[in-house]
Amino acid sequence: MSFVTMKGVIAAALLALALAQPVRAEEAWQATFDDTCARSNQAMAMSVQELRDLLDRCDALRKVIETQEESVRKVYLKRLSLCRNLYAYMLEYKQNNQAK
Repeated sequence: MSFVTMKGVIAAALLALALAQPVRAEEAWQATFDDTCARSNQAMAMSVQELRDLLDRCDALRKVIETQEESVRKVYLKRLSLCRNLYAYMLEYKQNNQAK
């Protein structure tokens, strides 16, 4: 499956979730998810401690998302993974630059 096709599938799944289950969209973990992943565009300006805190939040969110129904779990775990990987990369980059 190509990257463009995968993006289309994810977008369709998100739209279906938004239309089919509006009650679930307001679950508390989703607010935390939105807050956590919304900061990814600020990752370069964050301190090491802020990045560590966000990684901890991502790990806690992962446990909650793993208890959701399959379609929600698949979509949000993928999105969470993208956020977490970015924060982990920036943390490693900053720690390596501090050591120099």
